[in-house]
Amino acid sequence: MPNSRPVPVGLLLPTFLLLVAGAAYGSILAANRIVGEAGFPVIPYMFWQAALGGVLVTAINLARGARASWRPKHAGHYVVSATFGMLLPFGALSVVATELPTGVVTLVVTLVPALTYAMAFALRVEPFRAMSVAALLLGFVGVLMIVLPQGSLPDPAAAIWILPALIAPLAASTNNVLVATLRPPDSDSLTLVGAVLLAATIIMFPIALATNGLDAFWSSWTIAGGVIWAAAVQVVGYYALYEVIRRAGPVFFSQASYIIVLSGLAWALLLFGERPSPWVWGAVVAMVAGLVLANLATQKSPKSSTAE
Repeated sequence: MPNSRPVPVGLLLPTFLLLVAGAAYGSILAANRIVGEAGFPVIPYMFWQAALGGVLVTAINLARGARASWRPKHAGHYVVSATFGMLLPFGALSVVATELPTGVVTLVVTLVPALTYAMAFALRVEPFRAMSVAALLLGFVGVLMIVLPQGSLPDPAAAIWILPALIAPLAASTNNVLVATLRPPDSDSLTLVGAVLLAATIIMFPIALATNGLDAFWSSWTIAGGVIWAAAVQVVGYYALYEVIRRAGPVFFSQASYIIVLSGLAWALLLFGERPSPWVWGAVVAMVAGLVLANLATQKSPKSSTAE
């Protein structure tokens, strides 16, 4: 397995990028709901945000003389990262955006750090840490507090949508570890962002043609705003992902979930007036406690990627 150790530099820039990525990813949950409620299908929505972001970043890369390699090893990475880092997680979140409260969807993202640790441990990228295991258990307790009690959701029948929502943290965690272990070493982060978003565009193009077609997102100001918003988030989020993982490791980046929770709940309150039930607030406590444990475990481990 390739060396996954991050570059030994300070954490000031990675922390800043972590904050930016968390705030951006938290906001895209609101964009998903706005676009979904406007009636724009998920598949063209995913295609256009990938295409807009990919064309923009590729133009920037060409202007600065940077070209992505499309040799098989590199192309394979682009396809895998596009699938697990964007298409699966954000596709799943888009599907459930109109079925679950935005604040509840936000909480599902808190599982990313614990799942990232579990996968990193399985691949021997991270050592065993009891507190990280406890964090994983607390995360699932939080999910159960949303799914099981009566009154935790406005419509109890909506609990079934938690299952597809869980695709998002599973896919994102997988991508965190894959980026750490399989990143092409001869490409800078911005070049990788452009190539990955182009790969996502290429993947979605035949799917879009075979299903809903390439619906015109510019037919509505509401939809256009949501698509452009989501495309900008993908660019910012992917750049932060590659840079933070390169500098501080996948478990460190997964802690963007702290900010995603705060950002997502704030957007849900401001735009949709959502006020979570007591059970959901209990889930917030359990999941944030899991995040704290995951963070403490990472800081205390002498082999932690954040300490290198």
